[in-house]
Amino acid sequence: MTIRKILKQKLTEFPMVWNAYQVVKTQIKRLWLLKYFLCDISNVHRNMYWPSSNQSNLQLTSELLFQFHKIEKGLVMPGPKRFFGQEPARAVINLLNTWHMKGLSVNDPVYLGALETLHSYMERLQSELLDKDDRVLSHIRSFLNNHTARTELLATPYLLASMNGDIASNVHQFDGLVSIRRSVRSFTSVAVPLELIKHAVGLAQQSPSACNRQPCRVYLVTEERKKNALLALQNGNKGFGHLIPTLAVITSDSGAFFDASERHEPYIDGGLFSMTLMYALSAQGLATCCLNWCVSPDKDVGLRNILPLTDSELVIMLMAIGNPEPNVLVPRSPRKLTENVLIEVF
Repeated sequence: MTIRKILKQKLTEFPMVWNAYQVVKTQIKRLWLLKYFLCDISNVHRNMYWPSSNQSNLQLTSELLFQFHKIEKGLVMPGPKRFFGQEPARAVINLLNTWHMKGLSVNDPVYLGALETLHSYMERLQSELLDKDDRVLSHIRSFLNNHTARTELLATPYLLASMNGDIASNVHQFDGLVSIRRSVRSFTSVAVPLELIKHAVGLAQQSPSACNRQPCRVYLVTEERKKNALLALQNGNKGFGHLIPTLAVITSDSGAFFDASERHEPYIDGGLFSMTLMYALSAQGLATCCLNWCVSPDKDVGLRNILPLTDSELVIMLMAIGNPEPNVLVPRSPRKLTENVLIEVF
């Protein structure tokens, strides 16, 4: 028996001293864990800002999405048509000019979507005579005279698909999908076709994100050595990690957000993306299991030594993906009563 264990055993003989020891121990542990918050603060300081010049490609793309999405939202607002969007429109034009100077692809959907949004905005201002003082209209027209190409599939806004009979019937299929999705911990050794995962990721890209900035990425790992090294850093896969055929690491890039006021958004957007990804995989007959990334900073560094993450990427979770074993057992995992979750406020 170690000296530490002997001392602890002695302390238990004195209840008041033992209780005081437990309180002090808890407070010291809480203070020690403050280093987690310090790491978060450091990440926010390094990455969550958009410089006025020398933006990275990620920051440029994120700000462009952010600015032209403001215009898109204005174009669909209910009520009488009114003038809006002068500052975002000028910002979009400046960002598109920067896009050209950096030599980025003019076939990128973000670039083409920004152009379509400017065209729609200009058409709204002209058709509704909303800019009689020419606060921004001639500036947009001059820019678009040099960018006349149109992309019909990215035209905005567009009419929402109606809930016709076919779509309504799919709602019941979704009910079934939600009901059968469970965390699976027993997989066959059959490799997961990459095409199925690509399809699921494409659907997950339809998930909502703050101003459509789409900060998420998915790293797929199938090589045994790297997979095992990653799983060794995560504390929730004991007993089944060796059975996981494909391991996904889902990240959200904090560089897509402009300052600390958006500090929660990478995790919110990452959670939305991850849930859609799980449903998309389940709809194709694949099984998944979320593996949380509640780890110490040194383990986070360990993951970054294995995968080529940028400094600004935050790990949202790891996800096991595979074909479930026949007749696999899963926890029942009962849910709370809905009335304890849904609160009506009158």
